[in-house]
Amino acid sequence: MKDFVRASTEEQIADRREEIISACEEIYLAGGYDAVTFKAISEKTSFSRPSIYNYFDTKEEVMMDLLTRYFVGWLDGIKGGLSSGDVSRERFCRIISEVSAEHENMFLLFTDLKLIEDGSGISHIIAFKGHFREFIEYICGFMDANFHASEQSREGFLEGLMMLFYGSYPHTHLSDKQTAAMEAAGVPYAPTDLRTLFYRQLMLFTSSFRSMRRHP
Repeated sequence: MKDFVRASTEEQIADRREEIISACEEIYLAGGYDAVTFKAISEKTSFSRPSIYNYFDTKEEVMMDLLTRYFVGWLDGIKGGLSSGDVSRERFCRIISEVSAEHENMFLLFTDLKLIEDGSGISHIIAFKGHFREFIEYICGFMDANFHASEQSREGFLEGLMMLFYGSYPHTHLSDKQTAAMEAAGVPYAPTDLRTLFYRQLMLFTSSFRSMRRHP
């Protein structure tokens, strides 16, 4: 049995939470939602299964915090990519597409978001939604400052991007069985990667955007 020593500082608490989240990530990426259990997490961490309850009530809360970690990294990448250089529509779409392709695991986790939110305490969901609000405010501010676009066009862009959050990973990661079934049923399907899918769709979503001219 592992000896449990209660964390006594905020830093120690944060470190243990991060250890649990990292173990969850490894398990989820290897086996999916059902593979994540507190028992499995305890086998990859320095403390026992019962002690995990000092930090999380459910496995979904761990996964919610993992998604928050992913999302913060994704948003930081978007902000960094758009912080300099030209602000053409093409570059705007390309930066979002390239950063998204670097964070494919986030979009995998989005496919289980309903299950994760259903099993999480409200505080964990609120923490994630706070970062989501930050993204909406940032991207809307960026569009207002750099593009001539109607309110309807901006809303359409955001709605389309939300659909990519949930649907891009399944669309770009068909199993062999799914691919065989599509071919057998005669359903047209052209394999693509996440970056290409994002760029193609974002260019469609922003087709009415016009870049503002910059004067020295």
